[in-house]
Amino acid sequence: MKNAYKLISLLVLSLAVSLISNQLETPVHAQTNSQIAAIKEAASKPANQNALNKGNVPKLWSQGYKGQGMVIAILDSGIQNNHEFKLSNNATAKISKTDAQQLIDKLGYGKYVSPKIPFAYDYVNHNNDDAQADKVSGFHGLMVAGVAAANGVDRQPNSKYVQGVAPEAQLLNMKLYGGFSDESPNDVAQGIYDAVKLGANVINLSLGIGVAAESMTDQEQAAVQYATNHGVFVAIAGSNFGHSGSIENDYNEQSASDVTVYEPANSGTISNPAVSPSAITVGDENTKQGNNSEMDSFSAWGPTPDFNLKPDVSAPGQHIAVLDENNRFTTNTGTSFSSPYIAGAAALIMQKLKQTQPNLTGADLVNAVKVALMNSASPMNDDHYSGELISPRRQGAGQVNVTNAANLNALATDPTTNQGSVSLKAIGETTRFAVNVANHGDKPETYHVNTSSGPFTEVRDSNQHGVGRVHDTAIVGASLQSDQSDITVAPGKASRVNLTLNLAGQAAHDSVAEGYVSLTNSDPSQNLTVPYFGYYGDPTEEPALDKPANQSGSIFNGGYLLDNKDMPLGLSDRTSLASWLNTLSDPDALRDSVVKKIQSDKVAFSPNGDGRSDAISPYVFAFQNLQAVAAEITDSNGHVVRIIDQETNTQKSFQENGAAYVDDLTLSPSMRLNPLALNWNGMAYDQSTGRMKVVPDGQYHYVLQTTNYNDGAEKKQSYSLPVKVDTVAPAITQTKYQNGRLSVSYSDVGAGFTELSTLAVKIGQKTVGVSLNNDGQSNTGNLTYKLSAAKQRALKQAKGKLQLQLADVAGNQTHKTIKLVPSQYKTIKKSPTGTSKIVWTVKTDDLQTMMSHAKFAVTTRFPPTKGITFKGLNDNDLTLINAASSVYDPATHQLTIAGKVNNSKDKLIILKSPDQHSPGDRVKIQKSGQFKFEMPVAPTTQRGIGYILKKSTKNKVTTVRGTLVVITDTTVPSLNLSLNPGVQQTGNHYQMDTTEDQITISGSVNDNVDGYRLFINGDNLFHGQNNAGWVNHQDLGANPNPHAAHQFSQTYNLKNGQNIFTVSAVDETGNTTTKTITVIRQ
Repeated sequence: MKNAYKLISLLVLSLAVSLISNQLETPVHAQTNSQIAAIKEAASKPANQNALNKGNVPKLWSQGYKGQGMVIAILDSGIQNNHEFKLSNNATAKISKTDAQQLIDKLGYGKYVSPKIPFAYDYVNHNNDDAQADKVSGFHGLMVAGVAAANGVDRQPNSKYVQGVAPEAQLLNMKLYGGFSDESPNDVAQGIYDAVKLGANVINLSLGIGVAAESMTDQEQAAVQYATNHGVFVAIAGSNFGHSGSIENDYNEQSASDVTVYEPANSGTISNPAVSPSAITVGDENTKQGNNSEMDSFSAWGPTPDFNLKPDVSAPGQHIAVLDENNRFTTNTGTSFSSPYIAGAAALIMQKLKQTQPNLTGADLVNAVKVALMNSASPMNDDHYSGELISPRRQGAGQVNVTNAANLNALATDPTTNQGSVSLKAIGETTRFAVNVANHGDKPETYHVNTSSGPFTEVRDSNQHGVGRVHDTAIVGASLQSDQSDITVAPGKASRVNLTLNLAGQAAHDSVAEGYVSLTNSDPSQNLTVPYFGYYGDPTEEPALDKPANQSGSIFNGGYLLDNKDMPLGLSDRTSLASWLNTLSDPDALRDSVVKKIQSDKVAFSPNGDGRSDAISPYVFAFQNLQAVAAEITDSNGHVVRIIDQETNTQKSFQENGAAYVDDLTLSPSMRLNPLALNWNGMAYDQSTGRMKVVPDGQYHYVLQTTNYNDGAEKKQSYSLPVKVDTVAPAITQTKYQNGRLSVSYSDVGAGFTELSTLAVKIGQKTVGVSLNNDGQSNTGNLTYKLSAAKQRALKQAKGKLQLQLADVAGNQTHKTIKLVPSQYKTIKKSPTGTSKIVWTVKTDDLQTMMSHAKFAVTTRFPPTKGITFKGLNDNDLTLINAASSVYDPATHQLTIAGKVNNSKDKLIILKSPDQHSPGDRVKIQKSGQFKFEMPVAPTTQRGIGYILKKSTKNKVTTVRGTLVVITDTTVPSLNLSLNPGVQQTGNHYQMDTTEDQITISGSVNDNVDGYRLFINGDNLFHGQNNAGWVNHQDLGANPNPHAAHQFSQTYNLKNGQNIFTVSAVDETGNTTTKTITVIRQ
């Protein structure tokens, strides 16, 4: 895999195509009146008319609902205030200029732009004046806002314009992207809470990170639920990751689609926060109708990791006409554009419900809108397979019908969840569920219960290479039966339909069973659809992690250990492997096949501090999201010698749309702040001294203990990779040079060599790699290197100096220099008999052709700004600040931003206040170019600090913007120990004498922020959930950690004499509380 890391961020596949060429052409010849009328009619239509028609939007407009008095918050990359963003009648605005200013004054930030956009703010840099879309942030937000609520008109004949689904709605411009390629979860959460405060009715999130599980402590999902509870509808793009089994390999170029190379138990690729239960998660379909209607191949599949059905509904988003910069137009594709379509639809439906059902408020109002959108949707047929429907895990309830949704007289839900779909989760041969139909109309409604659309299951049409399209097909012999064929529901009443799903022994074990319950009305516009989904079998029976690459059936070609320079272990030493690979004409073609040659008994490293193979880390791939992963080191007897790490909420391995790699376990968003947490440095705790030390040489295993989100027989699994610790260098036991031939004997007492191992022979300035002629079965051997005439002449010029380097597979090296006497090297043999196996001719330690797995890329944002440097802060990147930080004063809450500009005549603004024109934001620069600026920052927070550098040259002034992202947490974790009476305590040190052979260490640990860790004797015994963030947006100033203290109790054997136990609590910024216990066993 390549050393790239592409963050998920803006869920868009850019397929921009200019619409200018699509303008109507006027023929030269004379036209009839009918032709002229037709042209005028065509010219009067917006560019996105097909998308509007497909979702049946114009009919609802004709009923008077166009979003008047409604507000949609666009949390994205900013909106450009162009001529498409206006209200036809400013008097319809929900938020007046006066209202907006009062809200802005209360928040302390933001800017009024226009009646259409009453609020704008850059949450990345905390800037009132930089919320518009630009070339740095991109125009994604502009496009998204246009789909939701643009209000273009036909300004001149044949002009192009766009009308959003809710053209008369106001927009809140909440910019969450600057130059960074991904959004901050904290900024997303803050934007959602602010949108509620500002009076939004609908929020659109065309964004997301990773593939996540549902969690009400996750800061983004908690914010979505908060919005729902306060009557604000949230629409979220599902993602553009397709089916999780769709990855690229030698036989599949259609990654992130419905063409797969394997079939996982859970196909879901729904991102965070789109997994939020109360949000509506949107899939992407095209703008065509009838038999030409289809889903986008890369639209995200469900379910969520714990098998809840998502997405909820689909809307046009493929090649949809959108606004572009500077009043231009283009087309674009992705769930990013189907989501604002639904956001606009929700605004229209909510507008009507507020009039027709004013008693609906809060979460009830939001859910009514969501269920209406789902119930009124029409399941789409699979265009690849005649007579089959597309899976509800892909299209949700189906193709949206906005007018029908707004005019439904009844809603159908799962009575256990009040949702518009039924998530059965694990099911058996027979499963019972119900659908509740509530009539809120003024007349009885009668429905025929149609259960013929299912049950279906997923199948793959794989070819000889194991690549094939997944699709649904009927489970022949299985059935869904209703307890009644027809129901009539009186006004204001509800009726229940009881259903029995009977697989009748026809379904394959460990497969999905899904379909649609259709309630058909004599008036087709009143038809109701409820998708259902269950998993027949035990999803935990699927291996949590993929097989190693050197075993048959490996999907991702991972499952091996890397050294501290990201070299796969078990192939050879770094010099031999890197030098050999870099001589190949097509190294990329062999990159993946080489790791299949890993010899498990040759996987070794040498933690001796020489910088070569001093640490290891796993390169593994997960089939499912995992609730927990523990990394352990066991010895040859299976005893645990070290618990390296405990991770929570890790994501499955999948291939992002357009990426050339698959995310391995360490690229989980939950590991971003500590990407090296799974590394082992070869050390374990010495209880006698209280210090870490290198473990003895020998055989060990790197073990990953995984915990599935779902219950089942294999909820907990163990995955083991063998590794040897070998700190003894090999030996060059004998050398001889005669008549152009170099003979070498060698040996090793440790892990030894492989068939790729070479002896590096340096003559003058050039080095060649000579094969050891070792098949890996022996730790001793002999080789003969026959020097060419040119090499012999080089040896003569080097005055008979030969330098040899030999390394074993653990990276231990030995060097030997041979100084020949003149009589040995002066005679040159032009053609020594025999041949030598020269593996490589250029020595290198740069493993360019192997995956470099640059883990730190997960926190790298964009390059530092040229012309300025900062002291103690990472420019355009993230800086963790704890109580010991040199740039922050915990007592005064002041952050010191110091640095130097190249030109002292430059002007620098640092946004202490959100008003970039404020004198208090101007930085004084000394003649030396140095500067020092202080600003208040909360002691526990995550935020971006924007700066503006105006660089002066002879001819012009160039303005550059940047961001310093800081996470501050100056509160140290609390650690309380419960020890036996009589223990002597001095500060954080405890001492006791005992005759017992064991000691139990118990207590509690907590912190103001979740994600902290507990270590005892170097073992990571606990790691918090790590998803609630650094700010409590519901109660600013309160601790953001929603979890109770962790209680622990560990029992240890005591050795005779001194025993030292070290207990530490460490939070995510590095604040540490440590207590030691010395026990003298008599």
